[in-house]
Amino acid sequence: MVITGCTKSVKYPTTPVQKEPEPEQPAEPEVKLDYDQISLEIIHIQQLDEKAGPFNTYNPKFSFDESYIAVEVNLDTFNKIYIYRINSGELPDDFAFMIQKVQEVYLTESHDEKIIEDFFRSSFQESFNYEFNWFPASSSYLFTSNAGIGEYNIFIGSVEPEDITLEAIQQSIHPKSFGDYFMMTEEVKKDGQASVSPDGTKIAFTSGRTGNGDLYLLNLVKGDLKRLTYSEDTDFFPRWSPDSRDIVYTTGGKHSHDIHIIRNAGKENEYNEVLIKWFFDDVLPAYSPDGEKISFYTTYNQERDPFNTKRWALMIIPSDGSAPQAGKELIKYFHVPDVVKDNTQGTAWFPDSTHIILAKNIDRDYNPIYIYNTETRQESLVETGTNINHDISVSSNGLISFRAQVLGWDRIFIAVSTYFQEYRREKYQN
Repeated sequence: MVITGCTKSVKYPTTPVQKEPEPEQPAEPEVKLDYDQISLEIIHIQQLDEKAGPFNTYNPKFSFDESYIAVEVNLDTFNKIYIYRINSGELPDDFAFMIQKVQEVYLTESHDEKIIEDFFRSSFQESFNYEFNWFPASSSYLFTSNAGIGEYNIFIGSVEPEDITLEAIQQSIHPKSFGDYFMMTEEVKKDGQASVSPDGTKIAFTSGRTGNGDLYLLNLVKGDLKRLTYSEDTDFFPRWSPDSRDIVYTTGGKHSHDIHIIRNAGKENEYNEVLIKWFFDDVLPAYSPDGEKISFYTTYNQERDPFNTKRWALMIIPSDGSAPQAGKELIKYFHVPDVVKDNTQGTAWFPDSTHIILAKNIDRDYNPIYIYNTETRQESLVETGTNINHDISVSSNGLISFRAQVLGWDRIFIAVSTYFQEYRREKYQN
């Protein structure tokens, strides 16, 4: 049997077209905004893809330059990843995006006609492709796939045919080729939840190869693989600090989880530090863009009921480890009660490292979206006109995506903030 990779859509020439060398262009000026002078609002919302059909879309991820957005699509026993190109250049006055699907990302198993029994295996066509993540400043990406045969590993691909990031990785670690993709890990037990460091040189991921969920670090320059955690608990959802130095993650068992951090990950002076450890459940830590704060979901509630596990809240602590690990002193870092906890998305921080956008768990209002100021602790309702909102993410310059229900099916929406509006204005004026 053969594993094949599929990137259905854009047709690229097999032989690169030789062009005359173009004159070097001046580097784009870095846009730096004074967010204190911008009133944060949502000024435009549109649905990503209005195609009807019995499928759900989730886990939206903007590329770092906001040229693309990737979404995961649930098609019964076939999970794909759709990548859309968002119109580049200056947006029109009404901020209506021109959006075009450019890739369908998935791996499938190609069966030999002589092996009839394989055709009837339960895994046939059950291809699951998910846990998508972009590389920084690149059109390359990572995703987890079972390739239709049940073994989950991490793969790399690219939207562009000659992406320098993908080419560099091919030269440094020589990953196996599978159609349009390359296999970054190869284990019988699941490897997944890959997170690329902001400098693009390392990948942190979770692996079950030792019989338990542990974190590993793959150096993309040298090809070295290092095991990072050795606990008896399951360690998962690693997230990098903005300076590519530390990794914060969730660890725990069936009933409760804690927050740990690996300082100086991959270095000789690496060490593991406990940030949060108490009776309540704490998951999915996420750094603020400036790296000074870490937010996470917690089951702590103002009634101090440790058994009410259906209620989630948001807590924010300093990333330097100065907050207490538990107890009454930790409660002062409690911020927002009754939030919607997503299974993969952490907190959606705006680029000012002050504001957060989140969905509140208010059934009568169908999970409305709010913008929350972490300094003043004030929140303001966003009139989205959508219901059952979750899976919220914010791009590096303030473009927003979220999931909401349309006619009973989950669809992705894109929203423009005034931060993104001002960023685009400054970028093209310069």
